[in-house]
Formats: sequence, C-alpha cells, structure tokens
Amino acid sequence: MDSMSHILIHDLLYSSTSTYMRGGNDYEAKLKHLLSLDGKELLLLTNKHKGSVILSEEHVLDQKTMNVDMKKMCQLDEGNYQAVIVDDTCFIREPDVAVFVMKQYAKGSSVVIVAIEGIYDLSIVNKNFNVNWKLNAYTSRAIELNYLGKQIIDDAFPAGHKYVKAHFIVGGGELFAEYVCPEDGPPSPYPLGSPVITSLGDSKSVSYFGFANPADYKGIILKLCYAKAPPHSPTSSVICS
Repeated sequence: MDSMSHILIHDLLYSSTSTYMRGGNDYEAKLKHLLSLDGKELLLLTNKHKGSVILSEEHVLDQKTMNVDMKKMCQLDEGNYQAVIVDDTCFIREPDVAVFVMKQYAKGSSVVIVAIEGIYDLSIVNKNFNVNWKLNAYTSRAIELNYLGKQIIDDAFPAGHKYVKAHFIVGGGELFAEYVCPEDGPPSPYPLGSPVITSLGDSKSVSYFGFANPADYKGIILKLCYAKAPPHSPTSSVICS
C-alpha cells in the first residue's frame, strides 16, 4: 500500500465522491498531513471519506484459505472504475481475478499490469488485450522518456535520464528509450525495450509497468490510470474497457 500512496492521496483530494476536502479549503495543510501517513492509514481515510474503491489484498482474499473471496468479487463487479491495477501473476494463478479484470476492461476501465514476479510468457496478456508484447530482458540501464512517454508520464518521471532496474518490454507503445551518452556513440540497432509500455484507446488504455522498485515510480502508475489516446492520435490501437 505504501507504493500506492500517491494514488491514495490523489483519490482523497480529487475524487468526485470523496468528502475529505469538504467543510474546509486548507489544501496545503491537508496535503502535508496526507504526505506524513503510511499506505494503510491512507487507505483507512479513503474508505472513511468515501473515495474511490481501493482495496488491499486482505479485502480480496479470504484470510483463512487465502483464496479469492468470490462474494467480495461479485460485489465489486457491480461497480464502474477508472482503472484496475493488478499484478502480472493474476492471469495465470488467479483466474477469478482475471475474469474480474476483463469484465471491467470490457466496461470501460483502463488496466495497469504491474510486474511483481516478471512473468516472461506474456501470451495470455497479448491474447486478452490484443497486443503483441514481449518481455525482452530483466536488467539495468539508463533510460529517458521518448515522445509518447512525455505525453503520458510527463513530470511523474525525473527530467533527463536515470539508471534503473526493470523488466524491459518491446512490441509497440514503449514510453521509454535507452539513454546513450553522446560520447559513447550511436545507440544499439536492437532496441532493448521500455520498462513501461501502453496501448491507448480513445477513452482508456492497457499498460505494463515493469520497474523493479514500484515504490520509486508510484506517480507513473497514477498517470497510467488516466492514459488515453488524444483525439486523432495515430497511437490509438485498441479500445480498452
């Protein structure tokens, strides 16, 4: 939950359903307070002040059997969500969660797949979301935003370049490119890929987030929740629900 703190804070401050900012306009004081809280405390506030539906694993899994709580999933199925954030193992190990994700995708939610274990075979992701992604490498490289990345991620990634460890994906929709120091000569003719890749629809998207330390790049996850193709964009390749 700590790695999702930026999303929780954003939810409390800006969600149309949140009551956190009502009854007072001291934005700076409230933001300072939120920034001092950990993920679990932020989640409690989100639920208390009727923000968006944001649930931790303990709310989705039966704590006795550690299986998916189907009663809870059925309740969640009735909602409409801006985005669903899920780890890369659910499509293989948690078929009930995968069904839920695909239902929301069909209804209009964006999907952000976070690499937890780094599943190398992305064939089921490709089939479900009509993409052609391949996990090219798990390594460390210096990277920088490319043109598409600047449009979607903007200031959620430090300006310039940064040395990172990540799962690098190829297949269209890459948001980063490998940074090559000018003194080192031209870049390799065989692109390594990008830690973040996305397929943009007119009002939603599906993205793969491959950074090894998600907490360092939590702002990017939030940006991906709202990623969509601008009008008349040639990048619009799939309609995600």
